[in-house]
Amino acid sequence: MPDKFKVYIRDTGLFVSMLEDGAQADILRGNLIGCSGAIMENLAADILSKVDRKLYYFHRNSGLEIDYVLRYRGEFHLMEVKATTGDAKGVRTVLADREKYHVVGALKFGDFKVGRNGRILNLP
Repeated sequence: MPDKFKVYIRDTGLFVSMLEDGAQADILRGNLIGCSGAIMENLAADILSKVDRKLYYFHRNSGLEIDYVLRYRGEFHLMEVKATTGDAKGVRTVLADREKYHVVGALKFGDFKVGRNGRILNLP
């Protein structure tokens, strides 16, 4: 859908300062619960934009959502950013239907050991 989009801020410090009251103090105490996913996703967007990657987000009304769709050497790859060890159901769904989505593989960043699970490369 062309009318669905996400907004990221290129300065993650500024992004953190814009969170709800008390979030900054929680972060300084090491408590990222509730905002860690947003911070990690924003940080990934910041890094990708600094290496001149265009950011594409994928969403279906069914709830299927992919953080980033990247084109690399003419092929589509997915990128999912998890704050901890979250599941990437949307990535698995898209990868399962190669004929429909034409996606080669996926990168999943989070609290993982380096490893491959089928066409998903898990990275810490």
